[in-house]
Amino acid sequence: MRIFQVILMTLALLLGASGAQAQGAFGQGTPHITARLVAESAAPAPGKDISIAFAMAPEAGWHGYWENPGDAGLGMTVEWTLPKGVSVGPLRYPVPETLLISGLMNHVYEGPYGVLATLTVAPDVAPGTHLPVRVKAQWLACTDKVCVPESGEMLLDLVAGAGQVSAADRARFDGWRTHQPRPLGSEATYAIADGTLRLSVPFPANAQANEVHLFPLAEGLIRYAAPQTVARDGDRLVITTQAGEGGKGGPVQAVLRTGDHVGFLLTAQPGAVAD
Repeated sequence: MRIFQVILMTLALLLGASGAQAQGAFGQGTPHITARLVAESAAPAPGKDISIAFAMAPEAGWHGYWENPGDAGLGMTVEWTLPKGVSVGPLRYPVPETLLISGLMNHVYEGPYGVLATLTVAPDVAPGTHLPVRVKAQWLACTDKVCVPESGEMLLDLVAGAGQVSAADRARFDGWRTHQPRPLGSEATYAIADGTLRLSVPFPANAQANEVHLFPLAEGLIRYAAPQTVARDGDRLVITTQAGEGGKGGPVQAVLRTGDHVGFLLTAQPGAVAD
């Protein structure tokens, strides 16, 4: 369903009359979301990790997508070409925003954002070794009317060293890290009955929670465009919304937004949720 919607939006763009219709499509022309691959350190130390990031910058009026994009859209895909002794972990997205378009809920980023990953250099890599890190990335750039598939080939030319990090690079990456969902220290519980999902999340009674929204990582757990209600139950938040048709039981993961670009990464187990 989602891919069909994206195809329709893309065809509308490619068949339209606008002179800028093909910009950035599959890497051609000027992209509507510029992407740069950057490293926190250009000299990663053998046996250590560093953070790398895709620095994404949408044009005004355009947006990119979270890993579970919602009712429409597509997240970023990457294909790495790595030197011996180097590995890269999964992409880590910042807390997304909600954007409702024609009754479809989109999980998006409307301003600059950083998608992080951890790069590891093996202990047996000799200092001074050149470590070219290449990636082919694809992402979708959309407005409220059209979408353009975009792509880029990027290179990080690293050299194994002592892991030095400049003050400017540390500040830039710290800024991106503040928008990453923090792991929730305790497990949440959820229950589905009569087409309704209720999720109970440990959350201190004296802690502020604004713009609360549940973003499941897996598809089909909830109806994305359905209203979400939030209630306090002592040291817990209870989120109630319409269940989707793809819930398979067992543990589920989600991001719970609790403020402007901040939130928690939680795991919820099936269990009792107080009324």
